[in-house]
Amino acid sequence: MFRKVHHIGVAVNNMEDALALYEKAGGRLIGRETSRDGKADLAMVDIGGSLIEPIAPLDDDSSVGKFIQTRGEGLHHIAFAVSDIKAELARLKKEGFDLIDESARPGFMGHMIAFIRPKSTMGALWELVEGEE
Repeated sequence: MFRKVHHIGVAVNNMEDALALYEKAGGRLIGRETSRDGKADLAMVDIGGSLIEPIAPLDDDSSVGKFIQTRGEGLHHIAFAVSDIKAELARLKKEGFDLIDESARPGFMGHMIAFIRPKSTMGALWELVEGEE
């Protein structure tokens, strides 16, 4: 089962501008890296104990680049913390959710992650995250 909202992903055109914005709001950068495919700049910002993940495209042909071209900057996904991602994926599949990732894969900051298609979650992209904050 979902334990809590782990973080909110936000698609941004420019990472430096996004980090400056969140810093003005009292945020503290706790991690930053390039995605495993090299197509996105990822950061994790702590704001009062809540986590925001700005995601900036490094390639216009990346998924986040296409997202911004179609929808503009803004809410990209909601990530939920889970204790056992493998079991949670099996449960969600049995419940009829449309999985993007049939099995977990390595993600940002050493977490195991998996995504659920928005068509089965009322239009919001869901990410499952297993691992410590």
